[in-house]
Amino acid sequence: MTTAEIRELEASAAEASQLLGALANERRLLILCHIAGEEMSVGEIQSLLGIGQSALSQHLAVLREQGLVATRRVSQTIYYRLASPEAQRIIETLADIYCPPAGKAGRKGKRT
Repeated sequence: MTTAEIRELEASAAEASQLLGALANERRLLILCHIAGEEMSVGEIQSLLGIGQSALSQHLAVLREQGLVATRRVSQTIYYRLASPEAQRIIETLADIYCPPAGKAGRKGKRT
């Protein structure tokens, strides 16, 4: 590998590490799973996760800082959507592995 290739690989590894760090938190991963398919309001996300607004706001702030989500405001309501194509691909891959199609029991990725 050339020095330039090594630097590029290091930069890519740093980006991937940041993304995976954001996804490593179970609550943030669940937020991204919920909004991967559709835009949702803060209230809808809070209802699905069953966590307090303060905790949710902190998780959403991390996701915004990482550029993983985008927002849209309508009057008093803020809507979130997945904004990162890289995160979208990872969420889809995780869903393929861990979220079986309706009617099938078990997890594909579960080892027995």
